[in-house]
Amino acid sequence: MKVALVLGCGYVGQRIGKRLSEMGLRVVGSTRSLERAAQLEAAGVEPLVGQLSDSKTLKQVRQLGTDEVVYLVPPTTDGKDPLRSVLDVAGRAGLQAFVYVSSTSVYGDRGGEWVDESTPVDPAGVGLARYEAERAVIEAARAGRVPGRVCRVTGIYGPGRTLRALLESGEYVLVREGDAWVNRIHVDDLVTALLASLRGGTDGQLYNLADDEPHRTSEFANLAADLQGLNRPRWVSETEANELLGEVRLRRKLDSKRVRNASMKDELGVRLAYPSYRTGLPAAVAATGAR
Repeated sequence: MKVALVLGCGYVGQRIGKRLSEMGLRVVGSTRSLERAAQLEAAGVEPLVGQLSDSKTLKQVRQLGTDEVVYLVPPTTDGKDPLRSVLDVAGRAGLQAFVYVSSTSVYGDRGGEWVDESTPVDPAGVGLARYEAERAVIEAARAGRVPGRVCRVTGIYGPGRTLRALLESGEYVLVREGDAWVNRIHVDDLVTALLASLRGGTDGQLYNLADDEPHRTSEFANLAADLQGLNRPRWVSETEANELLGEVRLRRKLDSKRVRNASMKDELGVRLAYPSYRTGLPAAVAATGAR
């Protein structure tokens, strides 16, 4: 039986693990939480509880004899990012694919212009740690050590991720000086795209994972409020937003770009169930209520 390893079983990772398990694979998922471990078991995923920076956990990873790896652990900036160690222990002869899940934040602020995989990154922006992790995977792939490919993911929404808590508390604000162009993808489509990269991606390649309709920040937030019977978010000045959010969060909120997904569709063959937030967000709100 093929073995799939999902490292970082949070909102997305749990769903990938469940899908792989339903496909007949033995799936092992890493988590630091005992509560999350019970959820993984219920989804048919064997929990691997521990820190990836821990030598005992890395030894368990080495002993699994993994065929496929999906790496969703966010990078750290303290010099202790476990990615390179994982690449070393996972890079065995039988490994068929290693998917590193990155972010379109590596492109930085493009003033609303379109970007694709050939667009130079902005390593001075908020995505610096992501970019450095990407390079480690691409270098390992080009050296023939790991069959790695990188997926740059846009904003994720879905059941339980509909801005409800932020809208209810009033913490979600819109910035008058910067109603940025943003990109999103429904979690179900994201899982489909990540699995397509796992099975059909090319080693050493980049793939943007996004839906078909970039939109203004306010468009998504206002629809989320309307669908859930909540007040629409208030508009504030950039100065007030900086006080509320802090510099890093504000920069991320003001980053404006439109992401092309042609490689995802043409090379990976992904067909989106929710090409736009206009259909995906109502479905996510309905699913949240049903759950």
